[in-house]
Amino acid sequence: MLRLSMNGTASQIMKENGIGYSLNYGVDLPRIKEIASGIEKDSRLAVRLWKENIRECRMLAAFVYPTDEFETDMADLWVSQIEYPDLAEVCSMYLFSKIKGVSVTAFRWIASEEEMCQYCGFLVVANLLREGGQMSQRFMSELKDQAAAAISGGKVLPSQAARAVMALLEREDGQE
Repeated sequence: MLRLSMNGTASQIMKENGIGYSLNYGVDLPRIKEIASGIEKDSRLAVRLWKENIRECRMLAAFVYPTDEFETDMADLWVSQIEYPDLAEVCSMYLFSKIKGVSVTAFRWIASEEEMCQYCGFLVVANLLREGGQMSQRFMSELKDQAAAAISGGKVLPSQAARAVMALLEREDGQE
């Protein structure tokens, strides 16, 4: 199915913009979601897809892995293997943010020195906030401090995601 949905132009544009997966079919996210909707959730299949190290297979893995079975240690492993923002965004939104108690893991990622870990951490928190997730005042204060540090820190991806988190927090503050 992935090969039938190939988009060579999209793949080439990604490659020219520094997104150099070993194999990239250029399939867009709506099509990947459509393909995933026809696949039964299965953790073993998701792990096999992830190990393929193909952009679309890894994205499918995020949709196919049953969220109630996905553990934070597996999330740590996957985050350490993510190289590009498109995969970080898909995994963070559709899988990582669904893990029970993920906010602690997200804060650990945010505090990491690794850019992709920070990016995923902020993306997960942003998704939790969008979905109405509640955090203690201590976590909110720490989140604001970490976001401010990321914004001034010079790493592009964490800075962008931290700005999104700050915008969500400001919107939330304005509603109270």
